[in-house]
Amino acid sequence: MKFLLPLIPLLAITTSFAMETNATSLTLPGSGWKVITLAGQTPLADHPITFAFDAEGNITGDTSCNRFGGDCQIEGDKIKVGLLRSTRRACQADVMQQEHRFLALLGVVTSWSIEGNELVLTTPDGVVKAERQAPSAE
Repeated sequence: MKFLLPLIPLLAITTSFAMETNATSLTLPGSGWKVITLAGQTPLADHPITFAFDAEGNITGDTSCNRFGGDCQIEGDKIKVGLLRSTRRACQADVMQQEHRFLALLGVVTSWSIEGNELVLTTPDGVVKAERQAPSAE
């Protein structure tokens, strides 16, 4: 037992380091997401918003009305989404409002974190929360 006592603090440090490493090793490239809240508002039930990050530094997705894409820079927990381009389909007024709100929030996102199975994108106007999705077959 005397032999194990000096190892307990070392074991605690190792376990703590492993937990921190796993939390910070989560990366956005290659991940897909479905929005569950837009600055406190729930997206329209029949009009989901999805997006994904690729390894080349791009973000692409579907606002539930239009497809969009653009570049993004991710450094640590900081993220900056560049100029976005999108298709120009017209949809119902409420769907268009949701799309504009999402794209506006995405344009000012400053940081990201993972909380459980949720991605939290922080903006000056509130957070966008999304749940992890399986990669699309597109």
